[in-house]
Amino acid sequence: MEESEKKCQEELVALKKEFEEFIYIVSHDIKSPMRAISNITTWIEEDLGSVVNQDVLTNLGLLKNRVYRLENMMNALLELSRVDRTELEFYELNITKMIANCIDLFDRESNVDFHFKADIINENCVTLGVKMQKVIMSVLDNAVRFHHEENRKVFIDIVENDNDYEIKISDNGPGIPEQAIHKIFSIFYTVNSKDIVDTTGAGLAISCKIMKLVGGKIEYSPDVHSGSVFTIHWPKIITLKN
Repeated sequence: MEESEKKCQEELVALKKEFEEFIYIVSHDIKSPMRAISNITTWIEEDLGSVVNQDVLTNLGLLKNRVYRLENMMNALLELSRVDRTELEFYELNITKMIANCIDLFDRESNVDFHFKADIINENCVTLGVKMQKVIMSVLDNAVRFHHEENRKVFIDIVENDNDYEIKISDNGPGIPEQAIHKIFSIFYTVNSKDIVDTTGAGLAISCKIMKLVGGKIEYSPDVHSGSVFTIHWPKIITLKN
């Protein structure tokens, strides 16, 4: 029985490696023809000059936009496949300052009222800083990008528990429809059409994989009144789970 389980485990590891290599090859090799399509479209625009009608220019613009979107999706797919192989450096960081810096990146241009509260004793920790920041930025980006209210507010609360840092990010936005909640951590899924909100829909999927890698978890729950609540449980001691 043990021998059979060991063999199954080895086969799963081999399949995972093969799949990741396939994703890398596909993502990498598709980029060249995509860039060629974009370049050719630009050359056509230049050759047509000012005599072309507006409908043709609009369609060429749509074509370039779709190529750009596809390239971003390929990059996201590549990043997802390499979550457990890149950016694995441990270093000391100040969690409060790191989150404040993340907020500042949005504050200048997003016209959102951020509220940040930290209840922690040990602000400094040795962790996978790049991964942690990526998860927080992804959730903040969702809170800002999909918020259409005039009085936009985002709340970030961090509490230190015995074994982890609990980071809760909530907003007063439209929230997520109940029938869509089970899909939000799926790659490329978006509640709104990508033509309405410019996004790949990969951020939460990548964040979910990061949280599994570090032995933590990310959860979604609707706000009592309106909006969304994402809770990140980032472990103090990380044992990578490949």
